[in-house]
Amino acid sequence: MKNNRNRKEEKGAKGIMKIKLACGTDNGTEFTNEHFGSSKYFLIYEFDLETKDLRFLKRIENSTQEEEKHGDIKKAKSVSELLGNVSVFVANRYGPNIKRIKRRFIPIISREKNIKKTLNKVKLYSNKIEIEKENRLNKEIIFIKREEITNW
Repeated sequence: MKNNRNRKEEKGAKGIMKIKLACGTDNGTEFTNEHFGSSKYFLIYEFDLETKDLRFLKRIENSTQEEEKHGDIKKAKSVSELLGNVSVFVANRYGPNIKRIKRRFIPIISREKNIKKTLNKVKLYSNKIEIEKENRLNKEIIFIKREEITNW
């Protein structure tokens, strides 16, 4: 049974209004060159799906265990536990564990390395994020192409 207090979501007439998203980074401004779960830090934001406001909350050091092998299920579980109250993962790259995490989290893949530019584009996907949040089985991956950001 999920603890609604830990989910930190506010619901309104249209459904979920505020969610949390995490960006995987090594330097605080760009997505890591490694897979999401291997990031040194996770930047946590609150995203209001109705107003499209994004608010930085905190930076979390990635204290998850190292992979014993590529696509290690223990690594996926460790990242899921660390970021349990987050709904959306935003990264430049994911590893084989994306199959596992998309059962619980909405993965966004951005080909733009800059986090701020990507987050501005994420705002345009608020309806898609809300739909996928309600999808209980297997969430779709949201792709953001670099040229979409450049031309935006």
